[in-house]
Order: sequence, then C-alpha cells, then structure tokens
Amino acid sequence: MKDLLKRIAASATGGDSKKPFEEIVPIYAKMGYKLFELYATGRGSSPDYSKGAAFYSTKAREYGIAYSSLHLPAIVSGSNDSFEQAVKWLKFADELNIPVCVFNAAEKESYAMLLKKILPIAENLKPELVVQVHEGRSLDTLEAVKTVLKEVNHPKVKILHELGSYHAIGEPWKKVIDEFWPRIGLFHLKDMAGPQSVPFGTGEIDFASLLTTVDSIGYKGNFVLELDPKDRENTNKYFAEAFKFFQRLSN
Repeated sequence: MKDLLKRIAASATGGDSKKPFEEIVPIYAKMGYKLFELYATGRGSSPDYSKGAAFYSTKAREYGIAYSSLHLPAIVSGSNDSFEQAVKWLKFADELNIPVCVFNAAEKESYAMLLKKILPIAENLKPELVVQVHEGRSLDTLEAVKTVLKEVNHPKVKILHELGSYHAIGEPWKKVIDEFWPRIGLFHLKDMAGPQSVPFGTGEIDFASLLTTVDSIGYKGNFVLELDPKDRENTNKYFAEAFKFFQRLSN
C-alpha cells in the first residue's frame, strides 16, 4: 500500500488526550503524520467553535496536515439542543472539507431514529456518517451495528471499523470486514493484548494481513491510529514509534 502514510491519521488519545490542539498537532506533524482526527468535545485538542472553521483551515495549512474525521457530540433523545449541537458540528466539518463524521447517540433505542433525523441535513454536506461500536456506549455489539444499518440503509451511512473495540469484545477484524464491506467508511486502528491497548507492533493484531486485505477489497479511506496504553505518560513516544511501524509496512 504505497500511499499508506498519506492515509494514516493521529488521534489525540491516551496520555495525549488532554493536550491542546496547538500543542499536540505540530508534534504529530513533525513525526510525519499528514492527517489528524478531531473531536467536537471531550478532548484537549477539540476545536474552539467560536474561532470558526477558517481558523482551523489556516492551522492545518500551517502544520501541513488535513483532518481525517470528526466525532460529533452525542445526541440525546428528546433534547433538541443536543441535536442542534450535532448539526452545528456537522456543518463545521463540512466547512473544513472533512470526509467522515462519527455519529453518536446516547441511547441504543433511539440511535437509528436520530440518525434518520440528521440524514436530510447530511445529504447536502460532504461528510459521510459512520456508526461506531464501542465498549460502554450505546452500540456495544456487532449485532447492534447490524440492526442500525438494516434500519438506516442509506449510501451516506457507513460504519467505523473500530478495530480495538471489536477485538476487545471478541469480534475478529476480518469477520467485521466480511460482514460490512463495502459499507466501511473509516478504520480506527489499535494494537491490542486482549482488551488492553498496547504499542503498535507488540500486540495480537496482524497489521500486515489487515492492510493486505483492505487493499485487496479496494478500500480508499483513512486509518486513524489510537493508543491508550497502561503507561499513558508514554503515549506520545508510542505515536512516534507507530508512524515508523506503518512506514515499514508501507514498503
């Protein structure tokens, strides 16, 4: 996969999750990353909406990066304010030319309904919406994701292959690809030892096989790297090593 390094994004996770945007993004850019994932809320690197999308476009050019994806804030059933917040950030992502937004709803029971509600707005904007499985959140099983995709069968709605979470709940990455391709819109990559995130290249995930597989099926999207090691103080060091790890795999 010769263009792999142009498609690898860093996400300020683990011990880097509280670091502010203007501290952490230049560090990742210096490591070689060309893409960065944004969170609307809940991260030190979350954008300050009041500064406007143009400010973050300028910063991207300054740092030599682009934005791979943005996590929308969770919508709470019955809360018009939370819905409007999600819409606001979806439009913000569109202004930044972000290709993928991670959709979030607080409750499993209303997930598909709220996804349908935001779709008429999303249809006229650039970002695709991806559905995320994650331990402890509203969608926490492969079956829950299948149910949502069956109910919301729309070309604008795809899935986030959350590799670490699927591995943690016992779903092999290949099974997830076989189940959902071609409705995979984004990959989140973690190396794992059981349910624990570990530095890339030290865990149980065969990344060489994974990359060969996704290349063979024609996946053209991005790969967001995440880390949440036990020694969180070393997260930044592990991100630098992760870039070199995928650099070797790209040759």
